[in-house]
Amino acid sequence: MGALLLALPLAAGCINTFRTGPVPGTDENQQVEIPLGQTRTFDEERLAIGFGRVMEDSRCPADAQCVTAGNALVGLILQERGEATRTVELNTTTGRRRVAHEGYVVEVVDLQPRPTAAGPPDEESYVVRLRVTRG
Repeated sequence: MGALLLALPLAAGCINTFRTGPVPGTDENQQVEIPLGQTRTFDEERLAIGFGRVMEDSRCPADAQCVTAGNALVGLILQERGEATRTVELNTTTGRRRVAHEGYVVEVVDLQPRPTAAGPPDEESYVVRLRVTRG
């Protein structure tokens, strides 16, 4: 009986550590922009997200009218509390746009700048906009 009484406060303590609400480090829409090659940390450094590369950018040029929007595929590096990293590929339009990782959901909202009729943007100018929520 004594062991059970001791376990109850410990279990109650675990329940109190569950976090809700917006993820610290995001804006009022739970979004953040990350330039290519950079990493941002969130939620008191519990989560780190790096924007590693753009694997594909077949989006409709900004100065053209297209039948379809096209798609861009970005590579992100996710790390929770300094543990092993996970590399994911997410899309802007078609295919998988979000991923769950260690209690968070990361979703691609946009990639800027868009290509133009003259060609793709300089790679170092890419910035990905993500929505980061608890999930």
